[in-house]
Amino acid sequence: MKRIIALFAALLMLSATACSDKKDTESGKSPASPAVTDAADMENIEITTKAEESAETTVSITAAENSTETETTAETSEGLTFPEDDPEFEEKLDDEVIAAAQVLFEKACETEWNFTVGSPYSLDTSEYITNEYDWQYCLVTDEGINSLDDVRADFHRVFSESYEDTLDELFREKDGRVYCLNGARGSDIFYESSEVTEITGRSDGEIRFKVVSYYNGENFGIESYIKETEFVIVRESNGAWRVSEFKLPY
Repeated sequence: MKRIIALFAALLMLSATACSDKKDTESGKSPASPAVTDAADMENIEITTKAEESAETTVSITAAENSTETETTAETSEGLTFPEDDPEFEEKLDDEVIAAAQVLFEKACETEWNFTVGSPYSLDTSEYITNEYDWQYCLVTDEGINSLDDVRADFHRVFSESYEDTLDELFREKDGRVYCLNGARGSDIFYESSEVTEITGRSDGEIRFKVVSYYNGENFGIESYIKETEFVIVRESNGAWRVSEFKLPY
């Protein structure tokens, strides 16, 4: 159990949560991923990413309380995976499954925001193409991003293949180069946070959750309110769990 708790703690620390960072979203900028600086719970966290060469990530975690090491290797750099000796995800206690789903929900928020508001990549705004509406798509300068397939591969590290994305509207490919629609918007100024509260259904390779999002408009004379949405994750062929149904709460 300590190993499971340590793994979830690391996932929570390593998942930058766009859901809780309001300062950047209200200005229309993509929230930056915070650096891991809190050593109160974890003595050492080491991450080695080989996504560009083999789409493999190894995460080594050393827990301070017992100095035991847990290592998990996945075929993908995102999604949820567990050590090979861990029980099946569906058979875990509800609280553990919900905690893991919260991590993936926050990662989905960050990914959806970065890809649909602004750009997850560096852009050269001096070089662009336009569409039939004269919208400007700026050149992506990141190495390894040469096609829409590359963009889609990044996006679907968190979202399942069955998740309907809008990447074709936001990115353009021309002459072996990728261009991104350099647009931005502000977030819902009333939004405060979201919480995965319960499991609403299970089937083979799929788990459904209820998410409660909290909004506070008291500063504008509006009573606080909540919204309930469904969040669904599915297990893909490589064993990783990814998001198949999701709605950005802000």
